[in-house]
Amino acid sequence: EDECGECNGDGSSCQESYYNVDIDWTGSSQLIIFQDSITGLEVGDEIGIFDSNAIIDNSGNTGELLVGPASDSGFASAIWSGDQLETISIESVDLSQFGGPILPGYQVGSSIVIKVYRPSTGMEYAATATYSAGTGSFGDLFMAISEITVGEGEIVIDSCEDESACNFGAFAECEYIEDCFGDCG
Repeated sequence: EDECGECNGDGSSCQESYYNVDIDWTGSSQLIIFQDSITGLEVGDEIGIFDSNAIIDNSGNTGELLVGPASDSGFASAIWSGDQLETISIESVDLSQFGGPILPGYQVGSSIVIKVYRPSTGMEYAATATYSAGTGSFGDLFMAISEITVGEGEIVIDSCEDESACNFGAFAECEYIEDCFGDCG
């Protein structure tokens, strides 16, 4: 394992994670297994697990939230290698009736939403799963996915990494020309 946390099977190269869960571990989670029978993914594809009706903040507001892959120790990634992949998603916890906190995460009963980032195209895709175990809703005792169908994609613009660009580090395509006011682009 090297600096980005995930190595290819032979240890020769590394792929940075596209999906990075930024909610805290709640202690409650859902295991989702992606079986090695899946043919709809390419080696190197990264899987993100979302809930469209998740608890998104400590006030109990709801919306779409990346809930997996996650780990109780921090970094986790779900980069497809063609082998079975076990992922964990973070469940919300609401202790407000006892004067405690509301912790963001998926809600039991919500449908699982899967997205795939494909580095070879630089695009993110909506995906449909075929379940060999479970219903596709968070809260199932056991869940296994036997196939993924990748749908239409949308272009993902990475940040500008060229130090000679006037917008180096910005979340946009690189620009090299400043206008007469000194503004980039």
